[in-house]
Amino acid sequence: MDFTIQYLSFFVIPTEEREPETAKRYKHYQTLDRDDYEESEIKSFLDGEFARIGKRKAELNAASENAPTKIGRFMAEPGQELASNPNYNLFQRLRTAHGKESFQEAGDELARMYVDTSAVRGGALIVASAMLTRYFDEPFVFVLKCDFESKIARVSDERSLISRVEMAISARNIKSIQYPNMPEEGMRDEWELKIHQASHARYFEDFLRYVSYEKSMPEIVSERVLGMVQQYVAESGGEAAAWPPIQAPAAQDASPVPVSAPYNGPADEEIGAASHSGYSEWSETTGSQADDGYINNGQPPLYAQSAAPSLPGNARGPADERLERWAYSDKRGLQEEWTHERVAEATAQLVELQPELELKLKLDHVVVRGKMADYGDRVHLARIGDQYAVVIVGDAFQFDKGVSPVELLQPEELEQVAGRIRSLAKRRREDSF
Repeated sequence: MDFTIQYLSFFVIPTEEREPETAKRYKHYQTLDRDDYEESEIKSFLDGEFARIGKRKAELNAASENAPTKIGRFMAEPGQELASNPNYNLFQRLRTAHGKESFQEAGDELARMYVDTSAVRGGALIVASAMLTRYFDEPFVFVLKCDFESKIARVSDERSLISRVEMAISARNIKSIQYPNMPEEGMRDEWELKIHQASHARYFEDFLRYVSYEKSMPEIVSERVLGMVQQYVAESGGEAAAWPPIQAPAAQDASPVPVSAPYNGPADEEIGAASHSGYSEWSETTGSQADDGYINNGQPPLYAQSAAPSLPGNARGPADERLERWAYSDKRGLQEEWTHERVAEATAQLVELQPELELKLKLDHVVVRGKMADYGDRVHLARIGDQYAVVIVGDAFQFDKGVSPVELLQPEELEQVAGRIRSLAKRRREDSF
């Protein structure tokens, strides 16, 4: 991808340590046009960065909750077009700017929005428009943030050895926004933008208040599992006995997680759906229509404040509470509630939703990792006496670095191993008396 810069504005956000009274301010250094950019030092600094951002892949439903690259969608009320979204309008002003002055004005507005974000760090904020003439006649907008690097020095001379470099920035770990999103080369979606930030702080997600994000696949899978379990509880009559006391490691904090939003598990056809009404469901159930066309009296929607889903209905019995404690605990034990057939049916539904879904469990200190599709086929959970066993079935073993006597084993039949395990368990019980 060969992007050609049309305009670029460079802003600096001071650090709190250096200028605490101006921590929420910024300074515009310069706005460059195409010719200025070609002759500037920043061209070599950003060389190849725009192509890397454009090629970076992201899924509408991220593979993990903390995925560094996400797809955001501009929100609009039902029946409204993109032009009703103020964030979209700002990006459009940057895309359609003719001349350095108009581009700088739009860049100033974006910089003001950014510095009003909580806990924003000092650094350089770069706003650019760039053409990809191979495919499109309209430019892309890029927003890049380079945090100041701490403890950066350069070698000076034999006497002082080094000298400190103030306000140093690096092309490493650049946070970025690309609009519009380009799912594949030659394709773009005007409703979507691509955000990349490897840090835990979500500055870019915070300052674009009218952009929504689809749930990650782990969140979707968790909701689907909750729906399955709730259905089981309902079929069992909803009695407390339908869900046993939580079996968990002794060190686990089994306190319930506060929940507030009703469970509405997504149907298969809803996963990854490209809806143009990003917050219509929220406005119908929680918000109120305001004169300015936005809900909650002009304030951003509560998508960023959503809580973990709870069980349907207002009546909550002991079984419901125990179920929630189980669902939202970081460490859980085997519940011994469902039959193998029911578990296999449930895992098959999850695998259909996400074929690469991971299966990870720990038996005492031994960790087992595989795919959810392996359950019932290559991975089996069993009981031998009063102990648990994990049976892994495969065609060949592979050992990595460091040879061991285990590699020389001539395996026994499973029945012989089970008999030996029972004998060992019996011996331990006898020794304990």
